[in-house]
Amino acid sequence: MNNDARKKRNTAVFITLATIGNVVLMIIFFILGFTLLGMFGNPDDESGNMVWIMLIFFASIGLSWLIYSRFVKWYTKKVDADETFAPLFSKRKGSSGDSPSGPKMNMKE
Repeated sequence: MNNDARKKRNTAVFITLATIGNVVLMIIFFILGFTLLGMFGNPDDESGNMVWIMLIFFASIGLSWLIYSRFVKWYTKKVDADETFAPLFSKRKGSSGDSPSGPKMNMKE
């Protein structure tokens, strides 16, 4: 297997496993939040419980994203990303690379 194919495979595997891990973390935090709500929440307060459910939902997303982003930063420092992974976005053919939006154009008055 040549180097480019290996890099593309590594990139696909990393993105897939990291995404699955992120979703699993979110589900774990969601279940943990519901467990805590069931233990300490007031079952008679329907409107208050709805607020807690929304808060648990958004907190589980935020916490899983925070852990995911820290993991990605740690892993990219540990592993040489240029040697291990293929770039997700390649440069356009004919682009001079002056700016992310492409080559600069001269506008005549």
